[in-house]
Amino acid sequence: MNVIMRRMSEFSPAELTDLWNEGFKGYSVPITMSMDMLLKRSADQGLSLAHSIVGCVDGVPVGFVMNGLRMNEGVKTAWNGGTGIIPDYRGKGIGKLLIKASLELYKAEGAEAALLEALSDNKPAISLYERMGYEVIDELFFYECTSLNDEALAGGSGEYEFRRGIPQDIQRLYVPVNNQPWQTQWESVVNGESLIAFDPEGRPAGYALYKRGFDNQGAHTSTSLFQCKILGEQSENALTLMKGLLSEVLGPSSRGLTLRTVNIPGTETMLTSVLKEAGFGISVSQVHMKRSV
Repeated sequence: MNVIMRRMSEFSPAELTDLWNEGFKGYSVPITMSMDMLLKRSADQGLSLAHSIVGCVDGVPVGFVMNGLRMNEGVKTAWNGGTGIIPDYRGKGIGKLLIKASLELYKAEGAEAALLEALSDNKPAISLYERMGYEVIDELFFYECTSLNDEALAGGSGEYEFRRGIPQDIQRLYVPVNNQPWQTQWESVVNGESLIAFDPEGRPAGYALYKRGFDNQGAHTSTSLFQCKILGEQSENALTLMKGLLSEVLGPSSRGLTLRTVNIPGTETMLTSVLKEAGFGISVSQVHMKRSV
């Protein structure tokens, strides 16, 4: 089978939407998108159609990898924001060819590291990525909560001053990116908000990055949490401060909001523990994978 690699920028938005939806048909988590949704996702999350790969057989697009490139602390990093193959062409080695072409593109663009996520139950995809040099570096969880336990976030944090702002304010804290999932980095949280806690000396002590959802009448209906971290020498007060940040962002329960989190790393054990105590349950589990380019 002769597979020709082309760039996504060579196809119309309608063609790409059809390919996306066919490529993810039958997945355990439904991710069907309209054309507007797909274009918005590409723009919001820093995906580049010019750097994304489409595999074609006899001129027909049968699979793809959507790619993004971003500088993280002086390191150019690539992200695989979605790999899909239409059902009739799965299991024929096309996925390997798509990943190989993407890795070659990353190298040509000067990337030094590559990230991706895969659903934890998608063993064939994880196996493919491992064969292509990726390693699992963490587990990632989407949590949901419909009944917030206010008491789990109580404890008082009166010594801290909370200031609300925009995602770009996180950049000014010079927090190491490390292996922060791409979708939860501040650049990806378009129209999001930040909450920064300052100690009595005016030093940043912790922050949360989140996004509110609104209905057609402008009423606040949901909140999605992307990051919640403690900074500096806050070990003694870390748990209290984290609860204070989460209470400010998510509570109180009387607001009746739908509450979610996005790609919370499993290694952030204090955060995941507090979320579970507050009534959050896992809705989606992924693995976070990385390789050098």
